[in-house]
Amino acid sequence: MRAVHLLRQHGMAVGFPMQTADGEIIFPVDKNFTLTAEQILELLERGELDAEGVRRSVEAQASVTPIGQLKGVH
Repeated sequence: MRAVHLLRQHGMAVGFPMQTADGEIIFPVDKNFTLTAEQILELLERGELDAEGVRRSVEAQASVTPIGQLKGVH
């Protein structure tokens, strides 16, 4: 996946993809985050596929999702 390669070029550690029980593909990013393939592609489309873009995306998701319902973002 080109987007994963770009994250790695920005110095971010991206682990192997995993599949959730509902079939969603997720990637561990650095030690603090998990992003869905869809989230990674959205960051790529917006030109925000770097450490700052990942952080903002995770913060935005956390601010609109009740903690008990977080899905794919930790």
